[in-house]
Amino acid sequence: MKLYEFEGHRILAKVGIESPFFVACSNLDEVKQARKRLKFPMVAKVQVLSGRRGKSGGVKFLSNEKQLLTFAKEMFGNKFNGEDVRFISFSKKIEIEKELYLSIAYDTIKKNPFFLFCEEGGVDIEEVKKRSPEKIVRVDIDSLTGPTKKNLEALFRHELVDFATRLWDAFWRFDCRMVEINPLALVRESGSHPRIEVKTKSGVHLGDGHSYVAIDAKIILDDAGLARHRDLDVLPKGAASAVPTERELAARKVDEGDWRGTAGSIFIELDGDIAVLASGGGASLLTMDALTSAGGKGANYTEYSGNPPAEKVEKLTKITLDRENLSGCLVCGAVANFTDIYETLKGFTEGLRQVRPKPSYPIVIRRGGPGQEKIYEVIGKIAQKEDYDIHLFGPETPISVACQKMVELSNDYKIRNPKYESKIDSYD
Repeated sequence: MKLYEFEGHRILAKVGIESPFFVACSNLDEVKQARKRLKFPMVAKVQVLSGRRGKSGGVKFLSNEKQLLTFAKEMFGNKFNGEDVRFISFSKKIEIEKELYLSIAYDTIKKNPFFLFCEEGGVDIEEVKKRSPEKIVRVDIDSLTGPTKKNLEALFRHELVDFATRLWDAFWRFDCRMVEINPLALVRESGSHPRIEVKTKSGVHLGDGHSYVAIDAKIILDDAGLARHRDLDVLPKGAASAVPTERELAARKVDEGDWRGTAGSIFIELDGDIAVLASGGGASLLTMDALTSAGGKGANYTEYSGNPPAEKVEKLTKITLDRENLSGCLVCGAVANFTDIYETLKGFTEGLRQVRPKPSYPIVIRRGGPGQEKIYEVIGKIAQKEDYDIHLFGPETPISVACQKMVELSNDYKIRNPKYESKIDSYD
């Protein structure tokens, strides 16, 4: 889960990392109240999950009331880099003497975290990487022991060793995938004496009476660790935008506290009309690609895998099909070796029978694995007895063929239903 900047600053504060005083606002009334707590000049930042805000006009220095209100009115309720602007932060403007870059991320190839440090930070850090890659220093960290004093002293002098240790504390304690501070600012403390130049091993000139401040805070949490941090004050995030739908939130709750397989941890609402319940990471993506290639539009992307029990698939099915104007449902996956197909499709069937109004659209099921033939026999009887339009395909039928059949049946269903008449051309 990627966090808004103001959420990242709150986490950094828990480990003693200082940020400029800020107020996060969600509407104009809150902006007017924040004005009473801040003096000009100040810095306004739109709070979105995408990067490069500075070069796109999402960060603005404000010197008067008119600029403040104009910026807020322009941003609230509009999109920035494709995202709805729900929050704007306003912070005290501080004088920066030097901008640095510092981050901790996880290397999925080497299976260990690592520090990145650069003596040049700010909006042009990407240019520094292209122009002078030698200025960006990397130090790998042992996941079990954490950074040693030798690790840190290879990058920093004493003052930054303490700062980096605190950053590691945030990374490790809160199960982060990445913490990035850019820029990390060297600022003169109020009332300090004139700067004393000191040459360090890294070449950075520091001096007495100075401190480090996190001007920005980019943090990505590991979704798998969120259950251990229910006390964190972070907003739920959707996949396609920062605002998750009710169905996305409901689907995620299916897996909460239940380790038996997965069913709903990944659920993304889309703008199509064919509900999708896919199985297996690779097969799920293949299913969506095949459905799209055949001319279909998914109403969602979700997957259940790892042998979840029937009750979890039942819950996910009800959430997936709790949507108006569906023209079909596709249940699709590869041949399973360790998933009980009888159990999972039993869950789907039980969930389907609870959906109201009763689905009249076509349902295509393509699965293979333990218990598949037995459950297909059961589903066939239910379809005949209860009048469901269900089409069953085994592993001998390619996923692409099943998806093509789903699209054909969906289009026929829309032709037979007047409410789809205005949409038919767009699916041809």
